[in-house]
Amino acid sequence: MDRSKHLLCLRDWDASRVLETIDIAIRLKHEVKNGIYSERLKGKTIGMLFQKDSLRTIVTFQVGIFQLGGMPVFLNPESIGKREDVKDVARCVSRWVDGLVVRCFEQSLVDQLADYGNIPIINALTDDSHPCQALAFGQMCVEQFGNDLKGKTVAFIGDGNNVANSLMNLCAKLGMNFTLACPKGYEIKKEVIDICSPIFEKMGTKYRIFNTPKEAVKDADILYSDVWVSMGQEEQKKSKREHFLPFQINDELLALAPKHCKVTHCLPAHRGEEITDSVMDNLQVNLSYEEAENRLHAQKAVLCKLLH
Repeated sequence: MDRSKHLLCLRDWDASRVLETIDIAIRLKHEVKNGIYSERLKGKTIGMLFQKDSLRTIVTFQVGIFQLGGMPVFLNPESIGKREDVKDVARCVSRWVDGLVVRCFEQSLVDQLADYGNIPIINALTDDSHPCQALAFGQMCVEQFGNDLKGKTVAFIGDGNNVANSLMNLCAKLGMNFTLACPKGYEIKKEVIDICSPIFEKMGTKYRIFNTPKEAVKDADILYSDVWVSMGQEEQKKSKREHFLPFQINDELLALAPKHCKVTHCLPAHRGEEITDSVMDNLQVNLSYEEAENRLHAQKAVLCKLLH
């Protein structure tokens, strides 16, 4: 399988491709603001397979496909793995649609669909990776800080989860420092660190981990937050809350960061848990909604790159 024909996880894309995609996303966003809609996907049909609930992902992909002149088609998530083998689904769907957007639990599912089908597969979130979110964040960073992001520092406050994995990959490729603040035992997996570490070293930037948020925010340009309990982990909510409560982004923590520091959240936010109302509603600081807006345009850019 040629992984470059898909977006399975961000580590498969080099820095130049990431930057090209962000540039396309910014141009597409500018076009929409000026009432210009292209037909880059005219005559194309994009399948959408969603095993997990969604608001931003499902809306932005549907709207984005429509804005590009294509048509989204929803697949019954029960049809894969239960009613039919993944191989058969991949081989059939590849003969009907031009690309497939997948939001699921296991990373192995998107990999198998890419292995057995012959159309581009776009990972719209798995338990291991969320590349579309990272690209939207990268677009937001370019819009906020300019094209040269080298040396900027992202401090992720929370669980070393799928979003953290993809953001770490993004930061490594774009020359940004990445700091993780989390309780002991909730760090990013070693295999992800092993992939990114040589890139950080080559770029002259760094990955750091702290088990206290106060130290992590001191030199941050932007603080990143996510829910403490991901979909499918609901039984861990009580124990995680006890571990993560000191890692809440609130006014007191933000005051320890540089004055120019911004905050973002991949959403949905559990207000009063990982982030407070006062930070979420401070629109001079909180860039979460700008990042959410960029999901639309970053995903359109991915579709343009993969479906030409």
